[in-house]
Amino acid sequence: MDRNSIDRRQFLHSGLIAAALAGAGRLPLLASEAGTGSGIDTSSGRYAAKPVRSYLKSFSPPAKDLRARGQYSLNYDIIHWTGGPRATDRMSNAVIGSVAIKRRTENGGVIYEVTQQTQIGGVNNVIEAQTICNPDQLSSLRKWNLRTYHTGSRGGIEPLSQIEETGSVSGRGIRMSSDGYTCYHSADNPVVTRWTVLDFLIRKADPALSVTFDLLEDLSLFKPNQSLVYDGETRVTLKDGRTVALQTYAQIGEGILPIHYLLDANGCPQLITSSMLSWALSG
Repeated sequence: MDRNSIDRRQFLHSGLIAAALAGAGRLPLLASEAGTGSGIDTSSGRYAAKPVRSYLKSFSPPAKDLRARGQYSLNYDIIHWTGGPRATDRMSNAVIGSVAIKRRTENGGVIYEVTQQTQIGGVNNVIEAQTICNPDQLSSLRKWNLRTYHTGSRGGIEPLSQIEETGSVSGRGIRMSSDGYTCYHSADNPVVTRWTVLDFLIRKADPALSVTFDLLEDLSLFKPNQSLVYDGETRVTLKDGRTVALQTYAQIGEGILPIHYLLDANGCPQLITSSMLSWALSG
């Protein structure tokens, strides 16, 4: 296979989504609070926590107050919702990867270094990124370097899977380049990634919040016209039996299923939930 024939966006997303759907056997009906045969009922809690309700039995959220810090690190488990037999309404979760996000300020910009790994079928899919963002409230993207690859069962990098890319945002124009191709998008709103949305919430979360942006998911898939609004309080029971109230923000927009960000009393995003794949703060 010629390296230039690899569709990096398909590599990053199609295999993951296909494996998740195959493992689950069905999509979770998160919008339904009750109904015959739906597999969802009101006793299992609010919809924002449903995709991780099995994982919560072992979850103890780390206490962090990052609002005044210019430099910090966040680590998340990536959790797969695997569903269960409809007759028993069982839901199970498996940790299939991790996300590590490091933030610092430098030379008038905000720098995020990200390593994201997802293990599926013996293949470890890796994203390594460094983004330089503007010092505005959304940390909107300015430019970035991206490296993606996967490793096989023996741990070595598969040479044909390795792709390096650079990107930039200038005015309304988004430019992404790698060996053999360059692509462009036109943005009507500030351009962000999910990794930087977390920092925005840490600093700006408020029940009166309402903001619109364009999303460049994994620095690869352009999804415009995203809205982020307050979505009330979600109460979750942790492994020690404590019930905590998490303030919930919902992101909706073109090309995505709803994403819910659940913040603790210090404004730190503890859980990010969305259908099949969710994140949980691990340290």
